[in-house]
Amino acid sequence: MDSLPDHLLQECLWRLRTPDQAVVRCVCRRFRDLSSVSFSYEFRAREGSLEPWLYVIGGIQGCKGELLAEMFDFGAYRWRRMPTFPPNSSFNFSCAVVGDSLYAIGGFAGLSENAMKMPVYNLRTNMWMEANQIKGLREAFACGVIGGRIYVAGGFCRQKSKEKMLRSAEMYIPERDIWCPVASMCQGRSCCASAVVGDKLFVIGGYGAQTVLRTVEVYDPAENSWEQKTSMPRMWILAGCASVGTKIYVVGSDIRAMDRQELAVFDTQLDSWNKIGLIPFNELVSGSKCSLWGCGVASVGEQLYIAGGASSYDGGGLNTVLVYDPGTEQWGTMRQMHSRRHCCAVVTIYH
Repeated sequence: MDSLPDHLLQECLWRLRTPDQAVVRCVCRRFRDLSSVSFSYEFRAREGSLEPWLYVIGGIQGCKGELLAEMFDFGAYRWRRMPTFPPNSSFNFSCAVVGDSLYAIGGFAGLSENAMKMPVYNLRTNMWMEANQIKGLREAFACGVIGGRIYVAGGFCRQKSKEKMLRSAEMYIPERDIWCPVASMCQGRSCCASAVVGDKLFVIGGYGAQTVLRTVEVYDPAENSWEQKTSMPRMWILAGCASVGTKIYVVGSDIRAMDRQELAVFDTQLDSWNKIGLIPFNELVSGSKCSLWGCGVASVGEQLYIAGGASSYDGGGLNTVLVYDPGTEQWGTMRQMHSRRHCCAVVTIYH
């Protein structure tokens, strides 16, 4: 390869997978200079050769209380550790991806001096940076990305010994590093499930001021307005959700049967609900005192991934990842994470 002209060698290097690029940059100065991470990402995006990686961020882990971040490399079928996650927030936060950056938004920060800074992970540099955090304290809220903008809505705010339910919503503009208020939801809610389908943000269920909510609201950025959709058939305590195509798959339990985790699907085109059934959790995960509470849910391609959960043995989390294929209606598992965790955030990034 040394005999290749720079422009041909550069194109060859850009075609390498992300982990391999890190290796070749150590070979010699010429390889390092030509294999620019920034241009490689743009080249692979144009070529349509970006690959999905599953990122699991933060949460509560075992009895150690560590804040860790890791990512799953589907190409190599292995988990890779990320740089240490900054201790700005530990749980009840959300993650959003815009371009090559991952934003860890809001959440419980305790007495952290960095509570007003938002951790931002840049996959090109493999480093955490900081940006402006949302304007007020906000935990367990809805979050989604539409048109390169991050939208957050609802959640709750800790005020001394009380929790204030929120209806408010905000929009983040990454290139300007600013947050702007947008229209508030119809109802205040926290611990809800949210997903983006098309150019709209769907917010499902959650806790209201005095009850568990069945209602569904959808935000349209073009109109800056919220609209009510068909409510869930029953009161569900939600663990999370993710969209596959025009459908949103929701993980939760009937309020009258909290020990049974179920999967339901909301068809955004038909505005209708359909129950898929029980998740065979005990068949897939060993431990009768384990559950999916505090898990993170994301979609990769046409499949649903449910990472982590809770263990009542020691108050810690799980390192398991369940996989559901809507096409075959089959459940399975994948390689376990390095760390046990619950109350974590899970997102998919292509690079």
